[in-house]
Amino acid sequence: MRRLTLIYLATYLLTGGFGFLVAPDLALRLLLSNGAYGDVMPRLAGLFMFVLGGVIVQFLRARDYRYYSYTIVARSFIVLAMTALYFKAHDPLFLVLDAIVLIGLAPSIYVAAQSARSSPATKGDG
Repeated sequence: MRRLTLIYLATYLLTGGFGFLVAPDLALRLLLSNGAYGDVMPRLAGLFMFVLGGVIVQFLRARDYRYYSYTIVARSFIVLAMTALYFKAHDPLFLVLDAIVLIGLAPSIYVAAQSARSSPATKGDG
């Protein structure tokens, strides 16, 4: 299940990043944006999204889940920050992005909680 949640994360980072890099106006329209972000900033955001998606793919290929908890913390922060940005800009883009992130974050939290519940003794045992 961890693998599946990371596949979802990598997919939206790579797809969204590619969209922002190649066709920022179309990507913003598809995400219901009503703001004016120019041409360069969405491409820069897309660049970082695409590269981060690639990093997640490498974790998946290596079956390395050491940073799984951090992905939960990072995405939680992202949701909080995008919610604050929505209240500042009133751009539905931030709500759509929140929804995309939350769709993957909720199962990730569940998986992490289940893993912690099933192996509490291994945490502090050396």
